[in-house]
Amino acid sequence: MIFVKLNTPSTYTPLLGHPVLVEALSFLHQINDKTSLGITELRGDKMFANVHTYKTKPESACRFEGHRNMIDVQYMIKGGEFIDWYLKENLVADGAYDEEKDFQFYKNPSKLSGTRIALKAGYFAIFFPEDGHRPQINDGQNDSVLKAVVKIHRELLNGPYNIGI
Repeated sequence: MIFVKLNTPSTYTPLLGHPVLVEALSFLHQINDKTSLGITELRGDKMFANVHTYKTKPESACRFEGHRNMIDVQYMIKGGEFIDWYLKENLVADGAYDEEKDFQFYKNPSKLSGTRIALKAGYFAIFFPEDGHRPQINDGQNDSVLKAVVKIHRELLNGPYNIGI
């Protein structure tokens, strides 16, 4: 997991060496609270962005999730939420893996020993296939969010700019 503010590129300079990550972050720089909701294809089904809104929930109503192939770049446009992070290797699957959606729920651990981040407007977090994450947790200040999630297939980060994913 990586967690930084979009307008402080010096904190994520190493990511800017890969053209796919540059493209994802450039997309995030172009959006705002007037951006239309929905899917924008950046590289077909291998890389796309979903701008969406939802109501945050109490922690007890939120579940850990993860992906096997897709990397999430989650950017908060407006509002805020807590997101819990936990290594998937320490989580127990909860239900079947959905191969078509590349999506798996995980049981909430009895004792959280991961990390909680406060994703607020202007910040983004990157969750890799090894990362479990539990989004949508109400932060006590925001009842809803406007958020963009850029989904990147892990194979796009291989090749001449391989970052070892």
